[in-house]
Formats: sequence, C-alpha cells, structure tokens
Amino acid sequence: MPEDAGKKRYIRDFLHQVNTGAGFVDDIRIERVVNLPGSAEGSRAKSLSGRQISNLTQLLEDDLSHTFNNGYFTFRFVSAVTGGGKTSLLIYLHELAKTKPDYQNHSVVVDFQLSVFDEFIGKGFKKELYSHILAHTFHQLLHNKKLLESVKNVSEKVLMDYLAETQVPQLNAAQELMPFRTKFKKYIADNLDSLEEFFFYTISKVSAVDPNFSFIYLIDELDALIKFPDKIQETNLLFKQLIRRAKEKFGSKIRLLLIYLVGTANTTRSFIAEDSVLESLLGDSVINLSKGYTNEFELIRKKIDERIEGAYKGYKNFAQAWQEIQDIPLNPVNTLREFCQHYAGAVLEIHEKYFQEAPEQVFEGDSRELVKSECRQQWASYLSKKSYTLSAVSTTTVIAGHAFDSYIELLHNGHCVARAFGEDKNYELLSSPLEMFNQWLEEAKFKPDGTPGDLSFMIAPSCPPLLQRKLELKNIQFIKSDKVIPPPIPTPTPTPTPIPKPTSTATAFPINLNKANKSELTKVFKGTSIKQTTIDKLISDRNTKIYCDIDDMAFRLKLTTAAKKKLQTKFDKGEISFLEGIAPNRVTSMILEWAELHQEELSEN
Repeated sequence: MPEDAGKKRYIRDFLHQVNTGAGFVDDIRIERVVNLPGSAEGSRAKSLSGRQISNLTQLLEDDLSHTFNNGYFTFRFVSAVTGGGKTSLLIYLHELAKTKPDYQNHSVVVDFQLSVFDEFIGKGFKKELYSHILAHTFHQLLHNKKLLESVKNVSEKVLMDYLAETQVPQLNAAQELMPFRTKFKKYIADNLDSLEEFFFYTISKVSAVDPNFSFIYLIDELDALIKFPDKIQETNLLFKQLIRRAKEKFGSKIRLLLIYLVGTANTTRSFIAEDSVLESLLGDSVINLSKGYTNEFELIRKKIDERIEGAYKGYKNFAQAWQEIQDIPLNPVNTLREFCQHYAGAVLEIHEKYFQEAPEQVFEGDSRELVKSECRQQWASYLSKKSYTLSAVSTTTVIAGHAFDSYIELLHNGHCVARAFGEDKNYELLSSPLEMFNQWLEEAKFKPDGTPGDLSFMIAPSCPPLLQRKLELKNIQFIKSDKVIPPPIPTPTPTPTPIPKPTSTATAFPINLNKANKSELTKVFKGTSIKQTTIDKLISDRNTKIYCDIDDMAFRLKLTTAAKKKLQTKFDKGEISFLEGIAPNRVTSMILEWAELHQEELSEN
C-alpha cells in the first residue's frame, strides 16, 4: 500500500513532543516580550547594537547581525529559573542561524553542555574545554560541504603547520564527529603548547580568506560548576581572558559570537559577581528570561487547541472532547516547561479517549485548484506557447511509493517536462509533515532547478515564521488558505410522535445524499443537469465529508445556480435528505410537535 501523508497521525506525535517539556518545539513557539533591564515584569535584556528591540526574536536576530553583518564580538549570559526556556533559547538561536544561507554558509556553530566536563572542572578544565571547542570547530571546517573551498584549504594548512604530516589526512578521512574528535584531541595534545593562542590564530586565518566568516559557541548548563565552588575562580579566569582578548587585542572587531553561556539565575549572578572586572565587562550582556506568564500560557494553549479543532472538529463526539479541553485549568505559578507538560499531557489523554482511531480531517479547501492556479502563474511563460499544456489535476497520485494529495504535470507535446506536488493540512502547519513531505519529494526525484523546474506546495491556514523559512530553503512554497471546518454530524432527536404518511409530493423514503449509491444518486439527480463526474466527486468526498444542506453541497461541488435551485425543490418536496430515512421538512415538523406536547414543562423551566 502506498504511504499517504494525509493519514499520518501528526497531532498525537505533536502532543507527545510538547508533553516532554524538553528542548525547543517550534510548533508552539510564541513571541516572548523583552523589556529593558530594571523592568518589574517580563524577560529583560538590552540590545548590544543599540537598536530598539521588543521581543526575543528581535533580540537574537540583532545579536546575529551584530556579529555576522557588522563583525563585532558578542558575548551573552542567559539566566532563568529551571524550566524557564534557557535551552530553548539556545536551540532557537541556532535554528535562526541555520535558516539564513548567508549565515549558514559562512559559519561554524558549536553547541555543548558544560556538564560533559564534570571530571575536568578544576583539573585541566581550561585545556579540555579548548580542546573540545577546537575539535568541533575543525570538524566543521574540514567536513561542512556548504563552506567555501578556501576555508577548508586554509584550515588544512593551519593544521599542517602544527601536526605531523600523516595526521591531517587521517582527520580528513574521519567523517564522523566522534572518531574525528578522539584523533584531534590526541594530536593537538602532543603538538600544541597554548590552545588559546591556537584558537585565536585559527579564527584570524579563516577570516582572512572569508571576511564574512563567523564562529558561534552555544554553551549550556553553567550550573555544572555549582558542584565545584572552590574551582569557579579558574573558570572565571578562563572566560575573562577570552573576553578581554577579543575586546582589547581585536578591538571587538572579530566575528566571534563567542559564548551564549546559559545557567539558572543564581548561578549566573554569582558567576559574574565573583569578579568585578567580569561584572564591568558583562553588565549589559545578561538576558534574564521570565519563568512564564499566564498570557504566554494562553498563547501556547491557543496553538494546541486550534490544531485539535482543525484535525477533529466534525466528529460526533468533538463537542464533548472540546469542552473537556476548555475545562483544563491553568496554573499561573507554573514555569513554561511545567505548563507544557501539564497541558499537553491533559490534552493527550482527551485525544486518546475520543480520537485514538479517528483519522485527522482532510483539508476542507480546494487544494487541487490552488495548486493548479499557482502552476498556471509560475509556468506562464511556457503555457503561452501552444506546444505546452497542463495535465488534469489528478486525485491522490502514487509516485515512488508515496500518495501525493495534489499532482499536476506540465506537458510539452504530450510529454511531461515538469511536475508539481501538493500537500495540505487543516490546521497551522507542523514541522513533522514538512519533514515527511520533503523526504517524499527527494524519493520522487524532485528537481526544482530544472528548466522548467518542478514545483511543490504546502497548503494550510497558517505557518510559523521559522518553519516558513525552512520551507523556502527546501524549495517548497507555502500557500495560505483558510480551512472550512465541517459542522458536527447531525443527530436527529428521537420522539414518540408517529410519523404521518408522506404526501403525494414527498418520497416515502427520501434519498439520503450522504449514503446513497451511484445508481440512486443518478436517478434522483435526473433533470438537475448534474454530471456523472460531479456525482463521482460527491461519492469520493463522502469518505471524509458530511454534507449538511443544499448550500454546503453546492459550495463544495461548485454547482451552478440552476442546479442548486432544482436540488432545493427536491429537498423541499422531501425527495432528498441529508439524514437517513426522514425528510428534512418532516424533521422540522417533528421538533415543533414535540415542543407543543411539552409546552408546559418548557414554560416551567
């Protein structure tokens, strides 16, 4: 069986990921407000460039620009309570750098945790830290294919100046990080006296051949030093020397986002306070993150809730599940991590209670027409020639073992010369469908750089900004299209009132358009000018849609005004129905009869 993206259970995976409360989840990322230091509430920080900033994204992008675009040295402490978003901030900064080609193709980004050096703190810590940083730096300089060839060449030359002749080829041959790091640390331990000197020497040599090149080091878990209070002075000295060297020797004009050093509030405060020089150098460099506020929790809650609604509204038990979700209480004293764990965990339980086996609702807009329209625009220069035409927009098409929701071909004299693929979601786009769709495109030999080039689209009501950047980097275009959420499946209220015999203008058993077979539909649609292809679409769409009334059906099937009018006449006569066995006009009369019988009870209540 082909793999169909529309049948993947993305919502369940999404809830599990949020429920862990760990790391960075772009799917629920909100824009956190940043105030100036000294403010009573919110996260607090000051831009190093002097520009005005109001939120966390602006702050991080300003720091990246401060180094990448302006060439200045940047150092930050990030301080927050446990669960306040420290690690998320580091990962988000890394993601921002990766989604800008000018940054990604001219930098190394090294991230690690200080806890990996537990055994070295206070005992060769400085040497081990430099050794670790250099190993990761040179692994990227030698093996990152996105970097300039001149960067790799000069990096090899730097190593050849210090290492034995046979050692550099061995490092080039070690593609994976772990074996590379083991060899590198051994080689430099035998050949180098001052790792600090070598570190800055490397930076200067690489910058000489690529003036736009930057070095980024993101260091987490400063709290690992708490266990060694008597050795914190050595660590202070290490970082102070790095900062002073960058600021004094290089005049701060060194493309080195040296450290985003992350720890809890007490740790960072005591770390800086231990040294007056360090405190004077870093006074404006601290980012204080708040633990999380109720308004931030509400924004995350909204992102979760709207995806649940888009995926499952329309099922008969949705209203009950939705009410249970709305009744989940928020605890204002929670940190961001605690809130995510509590709320996503509670929603996950409700999801498994009501929607464990339910497929997610398919996109309710006309994604195939959207893809066709985009193709006409983007292939317009070809379609203006008689020899080029568009194929029909096919239903689910299997290519390389995967079932694409939308597929269309650009034909030249009847032969396919380019293809377009479409995937859609009924809620704000998640990261996981993008990853799956991109993998399918690769296996389908997607060629966006051809002449003409293939096209690909993801369609959804909205898309997070960072995810949209990732789409663009993968040559996938985002089409914003509002969803049409189907109403709940109607359930007639049973009543003991006997159903009178139908009049001569009504059918004894009206045709239920949500269940009738093709023969029955063809017969009942006689005289309406509705074609067989439209009947086929109606039957196909019923696998995922419930038609509620004439207006709903006319809109979805794009019926003409004349056809809609004729269907309305049949509906009024009781010949067709959207409920089983009961004509719509009879349902109304049943409700009125019940109300008349229970008038006294209704008046009392």
